[in-house]
Amino acid sequence: MPASKMVKHILDDMKKTNEELWKKGIVRDAKGASVKQTGSDSWEISFSGKNDSGSIILDKHITATRIIEVLLENLQYTLLLYDKGIIQAEYEISNDKIIKERLVFMKKHNKIWDSKEIEVCEAEDRDWFMEEEGVPIMLRIDYAPDDHVEGEHAATHLTLSNHECCRIPIKGIVTFSEFVRFVLLHFYDIKLDKAVFRFDEEDTITSLEKQMMHINWI
Repeated sequence: MPASKMVKHILDDMKKTNEELWKKGIVRDAKGASVKQTGSDSWEISFSGKNDSGSIILDKHITATRIIEVLLENLQYTLLLYDKGIIQAEYEISNDKIIKERLVFMKKHNKIWDSKEIEVCEAEDRDWFMEEEGVPIMLRIDYAPDDHVEGEHAATHLTLSNHECCRIPIKGIVTFSEFVRFVLLHFYDIKLDKAVFRFDEEDTITSLEKQMMHINWI
């Protein structure tokens, strides 16, 4: 059975975004999207080669360094950026609607590396990745409407540093290209050229959550 229109939209958005990243030399590796049909009109989109080790991102009791080590060792990412920053993207679709989403970004250092600087270090066989000390960055966007609790657990929310109480409300479901542009702009000072793709979906944020500090856009 052909994939739904929503699946095709997501895959097209990922493909176009990835193409621009490769052209700009921002990506070191990409695992590609894996699409699995789970029902008559249900689909899961993840990254190729996903296994249980990819879920270590949800572990609240180990260091960010260890999480990153496991993800790198097991190739558990959608994109690996030039400085080994990690992006994961996963979606669940049913009846042509997104019913669940998870977007993750992790970076071992808060330093903005220059790609040429990394090339020099690697040419000299320097382990720049382990040598450099810095503050790890970790953020996760989830869309999980089944877990929604008014004013406590927004349907779409941002979690920082795996903190179990951190669920900052977000206006609505975030596309892959929106997430990648957000990451590159705020953590790499890089702007992409192609227009961002947005879902034609209703906002998921409630009136009460709009009164709280939240993430919004036009």
